[in-house]
Amino acid sequence: MKLRSHGDGASSSKGKEKINYRESSDSEDDEEAPSDVGTSDSDGVPKRSKTESYAKRGSQSSKKAEEEESQDADTEIAGDIAEESGGKQKGREKKHRPMLLWKKLEQENNRWIEENLQTDFDQVNQNEILITVEPSDDLIIPLLRYQKEWLAWALGQEESFARGGILADEMGMGKTLQAIALVLLKRSISTRSSSRESSQIKGTLVICPVGAVKQWAREIDRFTSKGSTKVFVYHGPDRGKLFYQLSDYDFVITTYGVVEKEYSNYVMTPKEECWRCGKLLHVHKMKGHLRTCYLPQAVKPNVEVNVSGRKEVENENSIESSVATGRTSSEGKHILHSVWERIVLDEAHCIKARYGTTTRAVLALKSRYKWALSGTPLQNHVDELYSIIRFLQIVPFSYYCCKDCNCNTLDHSSAECPGCGHKNARHFCWWLRYVSKPIRNSHGNPVSSKGAMILLKHKILKSLMLRRTKEGRAADLVLPSRIVTLEKYSLDADEEDYYTALYNETQLQFNKYVRAGTLMNNYMHILALLTRLRQALDHPYLVEYSPASMERKGKAVEFTTNNDGKKQKSDFFLIKLLQLLRCEYNLPQKEEIRIMVERDGSAKAIVFSQFLPFLDLIHYALQNSGVNCAHLDGSMAMEARDTAIQKFTEDPSCRVILMSLKAGGVALNLTAASHVFMMDPCWNPSIERQAQDRIHRIGQYKPIRIVKFIIENTIEERVLKLQEQKESLIDGVLDGSSEALERLTTNDLIFLFAP
Repeated sequence: MKLRSHGDGASSSKGKEKINYRESSDSEDDEEAPSDVGTSDSDGVPKRSKTESYAKRGSQSSKKAEEEESQDADTEIAGDIAEESGGKQKGREKKHRPMLLWKKLEQENNRWIEENLQTDFDQVNQNEILITVEPSDDLIIPLLRYQKEWLAWALGQEESFARGGILADEMGMGKTLQAIALVLLKRSISTRSSSRESSQIKGTLVICPVGAVKQWAREIDRFTSKGSTKVFVYHGPDRGKLFYQLSDYDFVITTYGVVEKEYSNYVMTPKEECWRCGKLLHVHKMKGHLRTCYLPQAVKPNVEVNVSGRKEVENENSIESSVATGRTSSEGKHILHSVWERIVLDEAHCIKARYGTTTRAVLALKSRYKWALSGTPLQNHVDELYSIIRFLQIVPFSYYCCKDCNCNTLDHSSAECPGCGHKNARHFCWWLRYVSKPIRNSHGNPVSSKGAMILLKHKILKSLMLRRTKEGRAADLVLPSRIVTLEKYSLDADEEDYYTALYNETQLQFNKYVRAGTLMNNYMHILALLTRLRQALDHPYLVEYSPASMERKGKAVEFTTNNDGKKQKSDFFLIKLLQLLRCEYNLPQKEEIRIMVERDGSAKAIVFSQFLPFLDLIHYALQNSGVNCAHLDGSMAMEARDTAIQKFTEDPSCRVILMSLKAGGVALNLTAASHVFMMDPCWNPSIERQAQDRIHRIGQYKPIRIVKFIIENTIEERVLKLQEQKESLIDGVLDGSSEALERLTTNDLIFLFAP
């Protein structure tokens, strides 16, 4: 049969240019297909769309219909006409077939784009809300006006088709407080109905980075009346040893890592052992693995296999086995995968990787309402928004649609759709076809790209996202001044010779990849080369005495054994570095810290770097100078991180905290500090912005000074230029700028190595 579109849609409008989107196939997906099974809409979760029938599965289509559908459909007339295969109608009457729903939605999209193609307005100004709502009496801290506006908007969102949304206020404007206020307000107005599924947990699940767990617990305790709110932290190795009545708690706080771990252990399909090599793989990966897995000639399989050639392996972490540990609810589900009243993703950009295991784990969770909190929901390219849209389950933009029936799914990892039985290749990603690809193809079809941008900003995000900036709400916030200083330094003759030699060596290797056309195939190696260059600008010893460098030179790598019997690298290299640097290494921020203390005897500072060995060197140098420091990085457990933060915030003698940009740059409130020193620039400006806003936020009363150290005439200056380009990307979508968006990938790398 041939699909045909009605002539009364947007495509038949006269005097307006038609926006054409080509048919897609499985080749539309630029990334690899996901490897795990997605979720369904069962368990009493309400539908998240006005068109509820769209989320229902269609009926099975015959093989004959699939073969007929694969023929070209290049003639469009009014009405959908089903023809016999081969196009012959031997006296039979033509039958009219109802238009598939995805075709109707496509026409609606095109019509909306044509009507709004010349419209563009400020995404920030459109979020001016005149209505305010007072918070619950259980919230003992007063809210600012824009926070009361949030309550009014959020109440409406939870009653809308979206059942939630995105709070994208800039960092430091109190998103945590606003989320807490919403939960308390909904509790106080008793919106829970008796008709709700008995299996639903009447609480809010908060998922956040590990460094923010204790902060969430502290802020709930500080902002609410004593004894009014129950909080449970689901984290740590003993989290599953007892059965918890989670329905007794208002907030359950956990981390992305825990959600991913529980998903892998208790939700994903058990792995099976390859009878040839013994490797454990998921079922849907086994067939492809067997094509390339060969036994040595002398080895013969000595196991009984099933008809698919796979040996069954019992999964010790199955749902059945988890009953014994108390990690399941009365219905037999894992406790995190019950149906929640509300799920709140803090720092929601943590699920930006479209096919990452963390993303799939979060998508498998079920709730009545869903909220994503992030000051930077978009950092590098527009597809980073897709995972958040998918989490919110917005029809049709979150789904893969079938070309042959009305079924849709959040996931298309299996060979056949579990809903309709049609092949995977007969499904297309709505987001890729109508949003992502047109925007990325701005040079090829600027009209289509602009239409997709208008669709994204003013139809999708306008209905889902609330974003306010510090500048726009300065009257409410009354924050102190914020001064950013760029300190440029030069390399001396020896340092410049060393850096130039290393740069030329790196550029030579890079050019080989460019000439061979294998640039992106060697992406990780190129990143390693870039890291080496940037570390050399911090100090050459970070390159020369790194473990990788020592191994290349044939030097032995010493190991020590911990209590668990596992081998780990010792501190040999760090000790060697410190010995070499004992007398000769002078850090620029030491002078800055001296000036800071002279100006303000109580001032404190945060020192950020992306490289842990460099932080160790700084720590050594500062301690030798008599400066009391705390230290925080990603290798530390949650309790150790909290101890370091408490020391920095409560000990007057602790003047500096050293932080890795990844571990300390998000989800922390460090208003005890008034100075930030950025030791090396990050190519992603959003990450730097997040780090700086650890101190420039509500609760800060001192003027803020941020110092960025740069080595001029090096790759660091080019990193700054990349930051400017990425800033325009963020402004283009979130802050209303009409500049075109482009994904910065290959061109970025070429720019960094341009002569």
